[in-house]
Amino acid sequence: MSAIGGGVSHASPGRNAVCSVPSTAYPTIQSAVNATACRTVKVAPGSFTENVAIARSLTLNGAKAGQDARTRRGSGESALTGTITISANDVTVDGFTVNGPPGGGTAALVMQNGNSGETIQNTVINNPGRAASITTSRTTFRRNLVKNTSTASDGFQANSTPVRDVTIVENVFTGPVPSNYNADITFIEGNANLIVSGNKSTAGGTLVALFKTTGATISGNTVTGNGSSSAIYVGGGNSQVVVSGNTISSSASGVKLANDFGVGTNSAVSITGNTLRNNQYGVNVAAASGTVKINRNNLTGNSQYGVFNNPASGAAADATCNWWGAITGPGAVAAGRGDKVSSGVTYRPWLRLPGLTVLCR
Repeated sequence: MSAIGGGVSHASPGRNAVCSVPSTAYPTIQSAVNATACRTVKVAPGSFTENVAIARSLTLNGAKAGQDARTRRGSGESALTGTITISANDVTVDGFTVNGPPGGGTAALVMQNGNSGETIQNTVINNPGRAASITTSRTTFRRNLVKNTSTASDGFQANSTPVRDVTIVENVFTGPVPSNYNADITFIEGNANLIVSGNKSTAGGTLVALFKTTGATISGNTVTGNGSSSAIYVGGGNSQVVVSGNTISSSASGVKLANDFGVGTNSAVSITGNTLRNNQYGVNVAAASGTVKINRNNLTGNSQYGVFNNPASGAAADATCNWWGAITGPGAVAAGRGDKVSSGVTYRPWLRLPGLTVLCR
C-alpha cells in the first residue's frame, strides 16, 4: 500500500462522515468500510492489496471518481488488487482500477446476495477471470473499461438468481479472447427489464448473451467480433427483445436467435436500424416463434446470408425494408446482387438506397 491521505471530515453537523484512506484512523480501505460513521470513503492514489467486503450502504470513491475510465490517461489511480464483494443495497463504487483475481471461477466484483441499487462506474477492471458476478437488481454499470487478459472467462455475468432493471451502458471491453471466454455480458436466469446500450467491444467475441429474459433493449453498441461467435446472442427463452442501432462486423453472426441449451424459443424479437456488415450471417434465426421483425437494417458484405431463417426455427422472418447492398435487392432465393436471403424470409419491398430512412419500395 502506498499514499497518504487525510483523516475524517464532516460536511456539516448531522451529516455522515467522509473518511479518507489511508490515514491514521483508516490505514486500509476495509477499515474505513467497517466504520459505520463513514458514509463516503475516499481512497487516495496508490496501490492497495486487499479484498474489500461492503456490507452496508455507502459510496466508495477512488482518486478518479467522476472521470470516465474509457478515456482517462496517466497516473494517480487508486489501484486495488483483490476482490470487491458487495452484500448491501445502494452501494456505489466510482473511480478505481481493480486488478481482479486470476481464474475463471473468481470475479473482480462480486454481488451475489440479491441486493439492489448498486452502481459501478468510471472503473478500470483488469480481468483475468470474470469482471463481475451479479445477482443484484436495479444495478448500473457505466463508463467502465474492462481489460480482459488471456485467461478471462467472462465479463459481467448475471447468474443463478433472477434479476431485473439492470443497465449496462457506455462500457468498453478489450483484450484477447481465449477459447474459454463466453461473453462480455451474460444474463442467464429469469431476467427482466435489461438495457445494454452504447457499449463497445473490441474483444473479438460476444457482446451480450441473453437467456430467459423478458424485456431487453440492446441498442447503439459497436462490436468487432470474430468468426466463431455471435455478437448478440439471443440464446433462448427470451421475449420482448429490441435490437436497434448497433454496428457489428467480423462475427459469425451479427445477431443470432437460438435455443442451444433447451431453455425455450424466443418470441417478440425486433431487429431494426442496425448496420450488420462483413459477418458470415447478418441475422441468423435458428430458434424462435411467431414473427421476427428484421427491418431497416444495413446488411452488406455478409459472406453467407444477410438474413437466414433455419427451416426448423419455427418462426417467420419479416425482413422487409432492408438495404441489402444493391439496388436490385438480395440474392440467393431472390434475384438481386445484394447479400443473400434464405427461404422462409419475406424480403419485399427493400430499400433502394443505404439510408435507413429512405423510401421503401
